[in-house]
Amino acid sequence: MDNADNFLTQPSVTAVVCTRNRGERIVKTIESLLANRHPNYEVLVIDQSTNSETEAAVNHLFSDHRLRYIRSATRGTGLSRGLGLTNARGSVVAYTDDDCTVPEDWLEKMEAVFALDAKIAVAFCNVVPAPHDETAGFVPAYIRQEDMIVRTVWDKCRARGIGAGMAVRRQPVLSYGSFDPLLGPGTEFSDCEDGDIAVRALLNGWWVFETAQTHVIHDGFRTWQEGKELNKRNWTGIGAAYAKPIRCGRWQAGVIVAYEALVVALLKPFSRIFLLKKPQGVRSFYYFCRGFWHGFQQSVDCEYMVYRNSEVAGK
Repeated sequence: MDNADNFLTQPSVTAVVCTRNRGERIVKTIESLLANRHPNYEVLVIDQSTNSETEAAVNHLFSDHRLRYIRSATRGTGLSRGLGLTNARGSVVAYTDDDCTVPEDWLEKMEAVFALDAKIAVAFCNVVPAPHDETAGFVPAYIRQEDMIVRTVWDKCRARGIGAGMAVRRQPVLSYGSFDPLLGPGTEFSDCEDGDIAVRALLNGWWVFETAQTHVIHDGFRTWQEGKELNKRNWTGIGAAYAKPIRCGRWQAGVIVAYEALVVALLKPFSRIFLLKKPQGVRSFYYFCRGFWHGFQQSVDCEYMVYRNSEVAGK
């Protein structure tokens, strides 16, 4: 259901939620977005569900003219984020996940980031874990204490924002190819569509900004056993995402590859030994290398640094 014709004015911000088979859990996400104080925005839901449960759960919200709902037969977070970007009416497109809630000033503060400098194309905010039993598992999160502007791939090594709290300037990101449809959960390379869009921004002369001024609350609890599969998924996607610029001869991205592989994936898990703790994520380096090698063998459209769908999708 697309209520775009009901807008009297062009929204300056579009909030996008990509979802698949989430059912009633997405209602809290949408309600928190519709409670924002921003004076001129829309909420766009991209639903890739295989059933009608999610649509039925949010049906009572369709009367709000700010809400637009698009059902898609596609699969994958990269594709759905791209659909959100293409169909957005705002010049700033803010993304959160379907297991998150946002504060009332979230859209205002995310939009304000782009007013700081015209070269900022991608922004990330803090992702705070919802209350949970820390002995049973964890919630993926990202918290920084102060703002940071990222102008180079060297700076990117210290900036690791995640897509649960992300915004982009629409036109620049479209100009360098949008989100890679073969990255993200549900795809061949099952993560890092968020990190990829940031690295490609930097390689195209744009900047990335991480703000500590706002946050989203993530309710995505995983058990420690589920964490092992998540680690595999994440590092396979990271390796594949960062293989693309190298495949295209953008050698300056090599610093990110080296940092992710050697510092974060290899040294960080084993550094726990010096604290007399059990290493965690010890297979990260292996998954990164496997994802990198698999990605490096695929055909890449080097104009945009995105995978060529037909060749990878058939693997």
